[in-house]
Amino acid sequence: MIFPRKAKVIEYHTQLIERFGGSHGLRDEGALESALAAAENRYNYEDANVIKCAATYAYHLSQAHAFIDGNKRIAAAITELFLVINDARLQASDEEMEQLFLGIAAGEINRDEVEQALAKWLASAN
Repeated sequence: MIFPRKAKVIEYHTQLIERFGGSHGLRDEGALESALAAAENRYNYEDANVIKCAATYAYHLSQAHAFIDGNKRIAAAITELFLVINDARLQASDEEMEQLFLGIAAGEINRDEVEQALAKWLASAN
């Protein structure tokens, strides 16, 4: 399994802020590192599949508030990037994805529910 690195996540965040607006900057590097490590830890210690790892990115990046702005956006982007680089594609509308990440951020959707949603939307995976 291929995992995005911190430098790529920060690069994506910069691009998202430039495109959609908001404040640049990393608020808490440790929180970012922890959120990124969570997916790899699940893979290494729980034998998690691509959906569980993607859900971990979605949930933990949304909850970490590692960036000054754009935390939901980066969580969605990295979740999708992770799936793409691991040959998986979601069949979800922009509205469905937006509702998922708003629900995570509001504390209305837990990580298991994120896994269920992503599994439902998975088109193909190795």
